[in-house]
Amino acid sequence: MIASSLALMSCASHAGKSGSQYPVGDIKAEQLLGQFDKFTLPSNYSISEQEQALVKAWPTELQIDVYFGAWCHDSQREVPRLLKALNGNSNIAINLIALDIKKQEPQGRATQLGVKYTPTFVVSLAGHEIGRIVERPNNSLVGDIDSFIKANKSE
Repeated sequence: MIASSLALMSCASHAGKSGSQYPVGDIKAEQLLGQFDKFTLPSNYSISEQEQALVKAWPTELQIDVYFGAWCHDSQREVPRLLKALNGNSNIAINLIALDIKKQEPQGRATQLGVKYTPTFVVSLAGHEIGRIVERPNNSLVGDIDSFIKANKSE
């Protein structure tokens, strides 16, 4: 609880900068990684062979909507990690939606879905939400997403 509060305060402290220097709305991974220094694929973050196999086996109707703030260190850490993990399966649809410091974007999707913290990864299968990762994974990004998929299959 205290760690979450500190993380939120840290993100808020970075939010005081002018909103015009941060992307808002839909953005492609290439744009994010190429234009914003804080969003780089981490060389020290590796995906195990077991995790790579899991990602390759994920269903093609999997979609991950990523609501993030370019101003938030949690987003700067977790979004590139997710992109690196998903390099193993180009069939997975990923939508990057950048939020302003009020956690809003022009189409209102974040508000509609009740996104309050960044990043929020909304994982959907065949058009139905099956789970969310908020701020950071419980175990690992791949492990958490895989558990959502497996839980959905058992229902």
